[in-house]
Amino acid sequence: MKTTTQYWLRRLTVCTMLMMTTGVAAKPPITVAILLFDDVQIIDFAAPYEVFGHAGYDIFTVSPDGQPVVTAMGLHVSPDYGFADMPAAEAVLIPGGDVRKVKQQSAVKQWLARMQTGAEHIVSVCTGAHILAEAGLLNGQRATTFKGALDNFATDYPNVTLAPHERFVDNGQIITSAGLSSGIDAALHLVQKVSGLATARTVALHIEYDWDPDGGFVRALMADRYYPDNQYDWPQPIAFDREYSYGDKTTWTKAFHVKSPAAATALLASYRKAMAVHEDWQAVTTEAEDQLRWHSVRDGNTVRHDVTVTRAGQAGQYRLTLDIAVVSATSGDASS
Repeated sequence: MKTTTQYWLRRLTVCTMLMMTTGVAAKPPITVAILLFDDVQIIDFAAPYEVFGHAGYDIFTVSPDGQPVVTAMGLHVSPDYGFADMPAAEAVLIPGGDVRKVKQQSAVKQWLARMQTGAEHIVSVCTGAHILAEAGLLNGQRATTFKGALDNFATDYPNVTLAPHERFVDNGQIITSAGLSSGIDAALHLVQKVSGLATARTVALHIEYDWDPDGGFVRALMADRYYPDNQYDWPQPIAFDREYSYGDKTTWTKAFHVKSPAAATALLASYRKAMAVHEDWQAVTTEAEDQLRWHSVRDGNTVRHDVTVTRAGQAGQYRLTLDIAVVSATSGDASS
C-alpha cells in the first residue's frame, strides 16, 4: 500500500507542474480506482494511470482478492488493494483485455454495482465495456468497445446501443472508450470534466499526446471494415503467417505468407468460391493471371477488393495479398 509521504510528494510534484504551466493552482484531485485482473491489457490501465497521475489525482489499483495478476503479455502486477479493504474512490477505471473470465465473476459484478452507487465516474477501456455490460451497468445506454469485438458486443448485449463510430461515449456517469490507446482520450475527457479543459490540455501536451477533445481517430472507421466475411475451403495441408495489415479510411492492405503444395490457381479458386456467396460483391475481370477482383457499393461509394497470389521464394510458398480501396462514386470506374 502507498505511504502517506509518497502520496503527498507525488501530489506536490504534479500540482507544482500544473501551476508552473497554467499559472493557476490545480483543483483538488479525486481518487481513481483501477481494476486489475488476469489477462488485462497493459495499455488499457497503464496509459490512463499516466494521465490521471499527471492530473494530480490519487490512484490505486485493486483486484477482487488483492492478489497479484498476470497481464495479457505476461507482466506481473501487484494491486494495492482487494475489494474488501480498498478505500473510497470518486472514479473507477475498468480496463479490457481477455475479459471472458472476469466478466462472469459474481464478486466483480457485485463490486461494480456498489461502484455505480458510490462513485461519480466509471470509465471503461476497450473490452472493459463487456465487463460493465455483463454486470448490467450499460443497459439502455450507448457504448463502444474494441473494433474487433464490436460484433460480439452487439450480439451479447442487445439492450446496449452500440456506437462503433465514436472514440469514446459519455453517458454522464459512465464513459466507454474504444480499443487500447482510446483509453488515453477517455481519461483526458474525464480530466476535462473534473478539472477543466485547461488542465486536460496541459496533461495531454505534457505526455506529448495529440489530443482531440471531440474524439479524433476512430479505428472502426478504417477501410478494413469492408473486407468480406468469408468462409474458406482451402486445399490441405496449408499454413498461414500474417506479414502485415495496415491502411486508413480509404485503403487497406494485408498480406499472408502461405505454405501449401497446391498451385496458386487452386488458392485463387478457393477464394473465388468463398466470395461467390456474397450477392453484394460483383466479380470484375482483370488481365492479371495472379489476381482476382470484386467491387461492391458501401456507404454510397464503390469499394474494390483485390486478391493476389504470388510466389514467395521456394516452391509451395506464396504471398496472399488482400487489398481494399474505397473509390468515390463520382471519381472513376472501380474496375480500373
